[in-house]
Amino acid sequence: MEAKTENIQKTTDLSYLIELSAGNKVFVKEMVALFLSENPEEIKALAKGIAEKNYKTIKTVAHKLRSTIPFIGLDKHIEKEVVEIESMASESVDIKEIEIRFSKIKSVCEKAYFELSPVSSVI
Repeated sequence: MEAKTENIQKTTDLSYLIELSAGNKVFVKEMVALFLSENPEEIKALAKGIAEKNYKTIKTVAHKLRSTIPFIGLDKHIEKEVVEIESMASESVDIKEIEIRFSKIKSVCEKAYFELSPVSSVI
């Protein structure tokens, strides 16, 4: 079973966080736990903002996501979409365009939760 896990390409990359922490495993564990508790709420807030066509909320949440996703390497996968959503919200672009990008963001974040949940209790 372990061989299967190694063949699956990971979404998360903690190398930046580990470098930032100077090897402090407690700090890494706390940051992962923070992501696991806050990111689902951010995704819910973004989904609600989109459903309500609340461009101010969309922009605010996207901006927050933009600053937090690099800690666990998600910027490599969804930074472009997060930046685009933040920009689109500023311009009140058609909500359908935002929904398309949000779909990818939500999917990547869900993969990250799956990957990190066991890590947070092991580190």
